[in-house]
Parts: sequence; C-alpha cells; structure tokens
Amino acid sequence: MESIIFTTDASIVLAELLGGIRHENLFIVADKHTVGFCDRLFEKVDWIPSHVAVLDCGEEYKSIESVSRIWMMLSKRGARRSSILVCVGGGVVTDLGGFAASTFKRGMRCINVPTTLLAQVDASLGGKTGFNFNGLKNEIGTFSIPEKVIIDVHFLSHLPVRERMSGFAEMIKHGLLSDREYLTRLLSLEYQETSPEDFLELIRRSVTIKDEIVSQDPREQGLRKVLNFGHTIGHAIESLSIMRGMALLHGEAVALGLVAELYLSVKEKGFPEEIYLEVRNFVKRYYPNYPLMEHVDTLYGLMLHDKKNERRGVNFTLLPGIGEFSLDNYCSKDLVVEALSQV
Repeated sequence: MESIIFTTDASIVLAELLGGIRHENLFIVADKHTVGFCDRLFEKVDWIPSHVAVLDCGEEYKSIESVSRIWMMLSKRGARRSSILVCVGGGVVTDLGGFAASTFKRGMRCINVPTTLLAQVDASLGGKTGFNFNGLKNEIGTFSIPEKVIIDVHFLSHLPVRERMSGFAEMIKHGLLSDREYLTRLLSLEYQETSPEDFLELIRRSVTIKDEIVSQDPREQGLRKVLNFGHTIGHAIESLSIMRGMALLHGEAVALGLVAELYLSVKEKGFPEEIYLEVRNFVKRYYPNYPLMEHVDTLYGLMLHDKKNERRGVNFTLLPGIGEFSLDNYCSKDLVVEALSQV
C-alpha cells in the first residue's frame, strides 16, 4: 500500500511528490470535466503545467484514438522515460493514461489522481491499463503499476448520485470477497449521512482488500481472478448496452453482474441464499433495470470473448461463501441464461 496515498488535499501531496521536477518533464492527461480540477491540484507547485492532453468523456472514447492523442502530446513535447504523466480523472482516463505511459518509450513514470469513486476503489489501482477494441471491453492492455495513486475523497462531492453508485458496486464486491461485517455495513449505509472522513475509511478498507489480493498475484495467474467476480457477466452487459446505444455505467453493469454471478454461486457452490437475496434487493432498489432476456445469445457470445476463458465455455469465479473463492468454473449456457433471468 506504499504507493497509495489517502488524503483530504491532493494538491499538498502532489506538491511534495513533484518537488524538484522540471516543468518540461511533467505531463497531464484529463478529460473535459476533470481538466477543471488541474489548476487547484497544481496550485502548490511552483509553476503551472502546460503539457495537457484533454480527452473526450465516456466509455465510447476508451479507444486507440484517445491513446494516440496522449502519445502525440508526449512525443511532440519531448517526453522521456524519466518524465511523469499525471492522470486526473475516472477509470477511462487512468486506463488510457496508464496504457500510454506503460508503452511510451517502453514505459515512463505515472501518477494516478482518481476523481470518481469507481476509479478510487478499483480502476486506478492494481496496474491494469488498456482500451476497448472491436466492440470488446478492455481487449487491449498491459499490467503496469503506477508510481503513486492519490485518493482524495473531496472529489466525490462533485459526482452525480449515479456516478457514486457506479463506484459503490465495486465496494459491494469487495464486501463479498472479505467479510460479512463489511458487506452489511455497505448494504445499510446512508450515503448522504456519512462524513467524508468516515467514507474515506470505507474507501481505504476496499482499497486494502484489493491490494492484498493484487500483491499476491499481480499478473492474474490465479487468486487475482476473484476480483473479476461480477465482471464476466457485467462486462457483457456493459458491452451490450453500448452496442444498443443505451450505455450503462461500468458499475451499474457490474451490479447486475454481481446478482447473476451470485445466483450461479448459489446454484453451483451453495452460497447462502439469504445473502444473495440481500444483495439482489439492494441492486434492484438502487441500480437501473435493463432488458437482458431478449439478448441472451448476444450476451453469451460476448462472455465467450472474455480473457479468462482458457477452454470452451465461459470461465467464472464463484463464491461458496463470503470471503471464500472458487476459481475456474465453467457453467452451462442454460444455467447462465437462468442467472440472467434473475437480474
């Protein structure tokens, strides 16, 4: 966790980290929303950064064209391997910026400043970078751990409720992967009544859960696959929503995927049904309903493209219980369709 810094003032942290860095060696990638944070973020640095790549907002721009825009800035402005790229934004920005940094001159330094809850508890951590390709989620990417990740809870006050709930789905997943007490606390949380300091502690708990898993398996050869829980079906739902022009946020799709994959866990591994129903009721209350059953063949085809598949069929991580993992489960198409019907 040494590379992850929790703070209530990211500008102070950045000033300390960038002390002694020459102006021409600092580069920034942000999107059209988060570029507005940059003046405040860098106000305690001795100079104002001018090398900034501003990306379009949204999952549809998580593409090779956006990566190329970052590469072009780095190349034209004379970036070196010793230069630093600071990624200010949500998961799309940190994924694209992290990929660009990991490949430019075979790897340059990178600092993530995640500004959404989803990025703070998941996307900016663990070193997965990449972009969507050929209609498939994160089809191209690398493993590259950022030099630092700065988590400042005050960015969350700028988020719409829908964006906050998108990130909260990943925290629910962390609860399922850890312990009953944390999961219960999340499912009963009154978001509006929780202070920034208390919520920062919840974020720290989720980050710790993910970090402990990633540190044991940084390149996803085994244990790290548990972090994909909810994502095999969730990514397929997300890709379908983009294809149909009715895009769900990443966490919204993951929330639906959690319900479906918990159902598979109940049927295949004996996961407690009462806990499954608690999570299902929470998701149905706070997340969008999305028509899935009329697209089951498309959804199943998208799942077959998942990177975790090592033989014919769809590979799932399932849970026998909270904090208990079963890797590499291949479920029948009929059972997967049955799970989709429960969402």
